[in-house]
Amino acid sequence: MKHIEQNAQTQANIKKAFISLINEKGFSNLTVSDITRTAGISRGTFYVHFTDKFALLEHLENTIHQSIAAAIQSNIDYAIDNTPNNKAEELFNTFNAALDYADSERETIRTLFSEKGDPQFFNQIKDLVDDMISSKLIASNGHYSDIIPIDYTKQIAIYSILNIIRHWLNKEHPESPAEIATILMRSRFLAPHDLLIFDDGQA
Repeated sequence: MKHIEQNAQTQANIKKAFISLINEKGFSNLTVSDITRTAGISRGTFYVHFTDKFALLEHLENTIHQSIAAAIQSNIDYAIDNTPNNKAEELFNTFNAALDYADSERETIRTLFSEKGDPQFFNQIKDLVDDMISSKLIASNGHYSDIIPIDYTKQIAIYSILNIIRHWLNKEHPESPAEIATILMRSRFLAPHDLLIFDDGQA
């Protein structure tokens, strides 16, 4: 048990150093030596856990991706088992479950999303959100609107969610996950012209 705890602590130290260095130097400019020096470990210890900085990056991204997917799936499974009648409540709970996890990994996700991190990671999470929305639509006998071409409809729906979340992650004094889940819920029922108010009452 002690060995397991030591390994977990070492990986936590590596992760903390890695995220700090990405913010300071950018992923492309940091080295394994930078990580080991900042984490206070030997290169040999680092290589016990990861082959290089790319493997470390992949490990963090996979962990985040899998954890968010698990949080979403857990809520979907619960909703199916309990045959909910309130689809709005079900969607709120799904948002809230994912946001709770994102909040616990705020600094890591914010850093990986940044230009200094791995901008492609944003696309991985975009695909995850796409899958979540598609699953919800199928489960609720719903579909994307075809008022405009569906590929554009999907982009508007998905990016509006992700951009709200990215803005929240970057805030110095962020709202709670539940508050952001509420904002996301309300945004689902607003068109862009609903957000622009003119004094003469005309859009």
